[in-house]
Amino acid sequence: MIASPRTIAITAAAGLAVAVGAATAQAQPADQVRFLVKGDWGIGSAAQAAVTRQMCRSHGRTPARFILTTGDNFYAPDGRATRANFFRPEACLRATGLPWRAAWGNHDIGGTSTATQLKSPRRWYSFTEGPVRVVVLDGNQPGSTAQLAFLRRTLERATEPVRIAVIHQPPYTAGLHAPSTTQQRLMVPLFRRHGVSLVLSGHNHSYERMVVGGITYIVSGGGGAQVYPCVRVPPGLKACRPQNHFLEVDASSSGIRVRAVRPGGGTVEDVQVPLR
Repeated sequence: MIASPRTIAITAAAGLAVAVGAATAQAQPADQVRFLVKGDWGIGSAAQAAVTRQMCRSHGRTPARFILTTGDNFYAPDGRATRANFFRPEACLRATGLPWRAAWGNHDIGGTSTATQLKSPRRWYSFTEGPVRVVVLDGNQPGSTAQLAFLRRTLERATEPVRIAVIHQPPYTAGLHAPSTTQQRLMVPLFRRHGVSLVLSGHNHSYERMVVGGITYIVSGGGGAQVYPCVRVPPGLKACRPQNHFLEVDASSSGIRVRAVRPGGGTVEDVQVPLR
C-alpha cells in the first residue's frame, strides 16, 4: 500500500512529539549523554559533506561523546574508505577526535574500513557510556545463533537504565527495502523482554519513526546517499520523511530525546522516547 509517492507523515500521539523550545527549557539531567547518529553516508556526495558540516556545528555547540553509525559507512568501492568518501568529507568530524561506534551495513562487508578506520571491534558488540548500554548488531546475519546468544546474554546482564540497539537493516520500515522478518521473529522478542527502549537502523535512505510494542524504532539512513521514498505503512508508523539528516541523541536515566537535524540545521522531528 502506497500512502504517498514522496512522504508519509503521521502526527505523533500526544506527548511523544516535543517542541524544541520546550525540551531545551527543561533542566538537563546530571547523567545525560549526548551522541550523534548517521547512516548510509560514505558515498562522497555533496549531501554527505553538508550533513557532516552540520554535525560538526552541533558538536561545537553541545559536545557529543561519540558518533554512532547505522551502517553503509563506505559505498564504492564497497567497504573501503577513500579520500572521496571519507577522508575529505569527514575531515571536521575526524578532527574532533570523537570515537566512532559503527554498525556494519551490506555495503561495508566487502572491505575492512569499518574495522580499520571506524575501529568497530567486531561485527556485533556492546558498549556503555554513563547510563546507556548500546548493543550494535549485524543485520547481514540476523539469524546467526552466535549473535542471538550474544544479544540475549548482553541484555540479560545489562544494568543500565537506557538500552539501545543498533542494526543496519530495519525490523520495521516504510521505505523501499522490505523489513527484516527474521529480526521480527528472533530479535524483537528479546528487545521487548529485556527493556530495550530504542532501536536505530538505516538501509532505507530516509528518516522514519515507528512505535511497536512500546519500543521506538527509528530509521536514520539520510547521511548522504540519495534519499528513498516512503512506500509502505508498517505497524506503529509515526513519521516517514525522505530527507538527508543526522540525529542528536540525549540520553539519561529519565529518558531519551532524539532530534533529527537537516543539513541546513532545521529540525525534521524532535521527540521524547520513554524508557521501558
